[in-house]
Amino acid sequence: MELIRISDSKLKITLSVADMERYALSSDSMDYDNTETRRAFWEILDEAKHKTGFDAAKERVFVQVYPSRGGGCEMYVTKVGTLLETAEEKPPSRRRPRVGIYRFSSMQDLLSACAALAGLGYAEESAAYAEREESRYYLILREHLRAPVGRDGTRLSEYGFLEEYGERLTGCVSFAYIKEHAEPIEMKDAVTRLSALA
Repeated sequence: MELIRISDSKLKITLSVADMERYALSSDSMDYDNTETRRAFWEILDEAKHKTGFDAAKERVFVQVYPSRGGGCEMYVTKVGTLLETAEEKPPSRRRPRVGIYRFSSMQDLLSACAALAGLGYAEESAAYAEREESRYYLILREHLRAPVGRDGTRLSEYGFLEEYGERLTGCVSFAYIKEHAEPIEMKDAVTRLSALA
Protein backbone atom coordinates (compact mmCIF):
# COMPACT_ATOMS: atom_id res chain seq x y z
CA MET A 1 0.00 0.00 0.00
CA GLU A 2 1.29 3.43 -0.95
CA LEU A 3 0.16 6.47 1.02
CA ILE A 4 0.69 10.02 -0.23
CA ARG A 5 -0.51 12.94 1.86
CA ILE A 6 -1.41 15.54 -0.75
CA SER A 7 -2.51 18.17 1.78
CA ASP A 8 -3.94 18.46 5.29
CA SER A 9 -7.33 17.56 3.85
CA LYS A 10 -6.49 15.12 1.05
CA LEU A 11 -4.82 11.71 0.96
CA LYS A 12 -4.02 9.39 -1.95
CA ILE A 13 -4.01 5.66 -1.25
CA THR A 14 -2.78 3.14 -3.81
CA LEU A 15 -3.77 -0.46 -3.13
CA SER A 16 -2.14 -3.36 -4.95
CA VAL A 17 -3.92 -6.63 -5.72
CA ALA A 18 -2.36 -8.09 -2.55
CA ASP A 19 -3.64 -5.12 -0.51
CA MET A 20 -7.14 -5.62 -1.93
CA GLU A 21 -7.02 -9.28 -0.91
CA ARG A 22 -5.64 -8.41 2.53
CA TYR A 23 -8.59 -6.10 3.20
CA ALA A 24 -11.08 -8.34 1.33
CA LEU A 25 -11.99 -5.50 -1.03
CA SER A 26 -13.17 -5.58 -4.62
CA SER A 27 -13.48 -2.53 -6.88
CA ASP A 28 -16.73 -3.93 -8.28
CA SER A 29 -18.48 -4.37 -4.94
CA MET A 30 -16.93 -1.66 -2.78
CA ASP A 31 -19.82 0.10 -1.04
CA TYR A 32 -19.70 2.13 2.17
CA ASP A 33 -23.09 0.74 3.22
CA ASN A 34 -21.38 -2.66 3.53
CA THR A 35 -20.00 -3.35 7.03
CA GLU A 36 -16.88 -5.15 5.74
CA THR A 37 -16.05 -2.29 3.38
CA ARG A 38 -16.41 0.24 6.22
CA ARG A 39 -14.20 -1.83 8.50
CA ALA A 40 -11.49 -2.18 5.83
CA PHE A 41 -11.67 1.52 4.97
CA TRP A 42 -11.16 2.61 8.59
CA GLU A 43 -8.32 0.10 9.04
CA ILE A 44 -6.61 1.68 6.02
CA LEU A 45 -7.17 5.19 7.41
CA ASP A 46 -5.83 4.11 10.79
CA GLU A 47 -2.64 2.90 9.13
CA ALA A 48 -2.48 6.15 7.15
CA LYS A 49 -2.71 8.13 10.39
CA HIS A 50 0.26 6.28 11.88
CA LYS A 51 2.39 6.56 8.74
CA THR A 52 1.51 10.03 7.41
CA GLY A 53 -0.27 11.87 10.23
CA PHE A 54 -3.46 12.17 8.14
CA ASP A 55 -6.18 11.91 10.78
CA ALA A 56 -9.75 11.60 9.57
CA ALA A 57 -11.20 9.87 12.64
CA LYS A 58 -13.30 12.88 13.68
CA GLU A 59 -13.92 14.17 10.18
CA ARG A 60 -16.41 13.56 7.45
CA VAL A 61 -14.72 12.28 4.34
CA PHE A 62 -15.49 12.04 0.63
CA VAL A 63 -13.88 9.02 -1.04
CA GLN A 64 -13.20 8.60 -4.74
CA VAL A 65 -12.13 5.14 -5.93
CA TYR A 66 -10.55 4.47 -9.32
CA PRO A 67 -9.85 0.83 -10.27
CA SER A 68 -6.42 0.22 -11.78
CA ARG A 69 -5.77 -2.09 -14.70
CA GLY A 70 -3.62 -4.39 -12.61
CA GLY A 71 -6.49 -5.22 -10.25
CA GLY A 72 -5.79 -2.79 -7.43
CA CYS A 73 -7.19 0.70 -7.06
CA GLU A 74 -6.42 4.30 -6.20
CA MET A 75 -8.43 6.01 -3.48
CA TYR A 76 -8.58 9.75 -2.88
CA VAL A 77 -9.83 10.65 0.59
CA THR A 78 -10.89 14.26 1.14
CA LYS A 79 -11.94 15.70 4.49
CA VAL A 80 -15.10 17.71 3.99
CA GLY A 81 -15.04 19.24 7.47
CA THR A 82 -17.89 21.42 8.58
CA LEU A 83 -19.35 21.78 5.10
CA LEU A 84 -21.76 18.93 5.75
CA GLU A 85 -22.61 19.59 9.35
CA THR A 86 -26.06 20.71 10.40
CA ALA A 87 -27.33 21.86 13.76
CA GLU A 88 -29.45 18.74 14.29
CA GLU A 89 -26.63 16.24 13.85
CA LYS A 90 -25.20 15.38 17.27
CA PRO A 91 -22.50 14.26 17.43
CA PRO A 92 -21.53 15.29 13.86
CA SER A 93 -18.88 12.58 13.53
CA ARG A 94 -21.55 9.87 13.89
CA ARG A 95 -23.65 10.83 10.87
CA ARG A 96 -21.72 10.50 7.67
CA PRO A 97 -23.14 11.62 4.33
CA ARG A 98 -23.08 9.25 1.43
CA VAL A 99 -22.96 10.03 -2.24
CA GLY A 100 -25.97 9.18 -4.38
CA ILE A 101 -25.45 8.73 -8.11
CA TYR A 102 -28.42 8.81 -10.48
CA ARG A 103 -28.47 8.13 -14.23
CA PHE A 104 -31.06 9.62 -16.61
CA SER A 105 -31.83 8.75 -20.23
CA SER A 106 -32.66 12.32 -21.24
CA MET A 107 -31.77 15.88 -20.31
CA GLN A 108 -35.45 16.55 -19.58
CA ASP A 109 -35.52 13.75 -16.98
CA LEU A 110 -32.43 15.25 -15.32
CA LEU A 111 -34.01 18.72 -15.29
CA SER A 112 -37.26 17.34 -13.85
CA ALA A 113 -35.37 15.51 -11.09
CA CYS A 114 -33.50 18.71 -10.20
CA ALA A 115 -36.77 20.63 -10.12
CA ALA A 116 -38.29 18.05 -7.76
CA LEU A 117 -35.26 18.27 -5.45
CA ALA A 118 -35.28 22.07 -5.52
CA GLY A 119 -38.99 22.01 -4.66
CA LEU A 120 -38.14 20.04 -1.52
CA GLY A 121 -35.47 22.58 -0.55
CA TYR A 122 -32.39 20.47 -1.37
CA ALA A 123 -29.41 22.67 -0.48
CA GLU A 124 -26.39 20.34 -0.48
CA GLU A 125 -23.67 20.35 -3.12
CA SER A 126 -24.60 18.55 -6.33
CA ALA A 127 -22.96 17.89 -9.69
CA ALA A 128 -24.31 16.98 -13.11
CA TYR A 129 -22.54 15.25 -16.01
CA ALA A 130 -23.45 14.38 -19.60
CA GLU A 131 -22.27 11.30 -21.48
CA ARG A 132 -23.24 12.69 -24.86
CA GLU A 133 -22.30 9.71 -27.05
CA GLU A 134 -24.67 7.47 -25.09
CA SER A 135 -27.24 10.23 -24.37
CA ARG A 136 -26.98 9.57 -20.65
CA TYR A 137 -26.95 12.15 -17.89
CA TYR A 138 -25.82 11.83 -14.29
CA LEU A 139 -26.62 13.64 -11.06
CA ILE A 140 -24.38 13.24 -8.01
CA LEU A 141 -25.81 14.24 -4.63
CA ARG A 142 -24.71 14.29 -1.02
CA GLU A 143 -27.25 12.17 0.82
CA HIS A 144 -27.64 12.01 4.59
CA LEU A 145 -28.70 8.89 6.41
CA ARG A 146 -31.93 10.26 7.81
CA ALA A 147 -34.19 8.00 5.79
CA PRO A 148 -36.44 5.32 7.33
CA VAL A 149 -35.43 1.68 7.63
CA GLY A 150 -37.35 -0.82 5.50
CA ARG A 151 -38.92 -4.09 6.62
CA ASP A 152 -35.81 -6.05 5.70
CA GLY A 153 -33.66 -3.84 7.94
CA THR A 154 -31.98 -1.90 5.13
CA ARG A 155 -32.08 1.87 5.10
CA LEU A 156 -34.32 3.32 2.42
CA SER A 157 -33.15 6.30 0.39
CA GLU A 158 -34.88 9.55 1.24
CA TYR A 159 -34.33 10.38 -2.42
CA GLY A 160 -36.11 7.25 -3.69
CA PHE A 161 -38.59 9.41 -5.62
CA LEU A 162 -35.77 10.26 -8.05
CA GLU A 163 -36.12 6.76 -9.48
CA GLU A 164 -39.31 8.01 -11.14
CA TYR A 165 -37.00 10.01 -13.41
CA GLY A 166 -33.91 7.80 -13.62
CA GLU A 167 -31.92 4.98 -12.03
CA ARG A 168 -29.90 5.03 -8.81
CA LEU A 169 -26.45 3.55 -9.33
CA THR A 170 -24.45 1.80 -6.63
CA GLY A 171 -20.78 1.38 -5.87
CA CYS A 172 -17.77 3.65 -6.13
CA VAL A 173 -16.91 2.37 -9.59
CA SER A 174 -19.86 4.34 -11.02
CA PHE A 175 -18.18 7.59 -10.00
CA ALA A 176 -14.92 6.55 -11.63
CA TYR A 177 -16.79 5.69 -14.85
CA ILE A 178 -18.54 9.07 -14.91
CA LYS A 179 -15.29 10.97 -14.38
CA GLU A 180 -13.72 9.11 -17.30
CA HIS A 181 -16.58 9.03 -19.83
CA ALA A 182 -18.79 12.06 -19.12
CA GLU A 183 -18.35 15.81 -19.28
CA PRO A 184 -19.33 18.09 -16.39
CA ILE A 185 -22.39 20.27 -16.85
CA GLU A 186 -22.35 21.88 -13.38
CA MET A 187 -19.97 20.92 -10.57
CA LYS A 188 -21.18 22.80 -7.48
CA ASP A 189 -24.90 23.56 -7.48
CA ALA A 190 -26.48 21.46 -10.22
CA VAL A 191 -29.85 21.12 -8.52
CA THR A 192 -30.46 24.88 -8.23
CA ARG A 193 -29.05 25.82 -11.62
CA LEU A 194 -30.68 23.05 -13.63
CA SER A 195 -34.04 23.26 -11.87
CA ALA A 196 -34.36 26.77 -13.28
CA LEU A 197 -34.27 25.27 -16.79
CA ALA A 198 -37.00 22.65 -16.19
